[in-house]
Amino acid sequence: MKLCFSVDALSLLGNKAWRLQKNNTWRPCKFAEDLQSGDTKLTNKQEVGQWFSVRLQKDKELGLKPKGKAGIFDFMMRGIFSHVIVHRLSPAPVPNKNDMMQVIAQAEVGTPWLLYLDLSGNFRMLHSEQTPIMTNPDIAVRGEIASAAGFIGKEAVQNTAMMNTLYHQFVAGWLMHLETRRLSVFIPDTEDIRPLGECIEKIKAWQHERG
Repeated sequence: MKLCFSVDALSLLGNKAWRLQKNNTWRPCKFAEDLQSGDTKLTNKQEVGQWFSVRLQKDKELGLKPKGKAGIFDFMMRGIFSHVIVHRLSPAPVPNKNDMMQVIAQAEVGTPWLLYLDLSGNFRMLHSEQTPIMTNPDIAVRGEIASAAGFIGKEAVQNTAMMNTLYHQFVAGWLMHLETRRLSVFIPDTEDIRPLGECIEKIKAWQHERG
């Protein structure tokens, strides 16, 4: 798996976007577009984590400059904020249903777990009370937090209908992640997504960047 990250900024109305450059200036861009030669390319996840939801303001010299992290009252994201963009330089796999079920079966009931897909398309569980979620550069697609036996553990994987639905949602979310280049994509409702087979075919046909 070959990938890197860029940092885009988006205006309140979503009609203007900028990308961070290697010289710390910002160029106008189409949000989440392909990498250009002068763009900042991040690979260090600690550095990537520092760019989640940073408030930015206009600057005559640089174009934009950081004003600080989003606060507790910034849930509406009013103003200009940064967004981490994923650039894949190699093919992406189709997530494996059996792997999902194995991860769910091994989760300890009573602990608030987050089921998610990492950037390699692997299903994983994260202890939601001990590890950040929204600023975690390892999370490509995420589901609901669950702790009850009906949703995690060996009992949960016996519910075939639920497992089928959940897998469908994660595959659709993975496709959204690939197409939007966004992190922490929340799994969509089943009524809002394509049939599973169509999602899988689109993942297989998806083309990575050539940068």
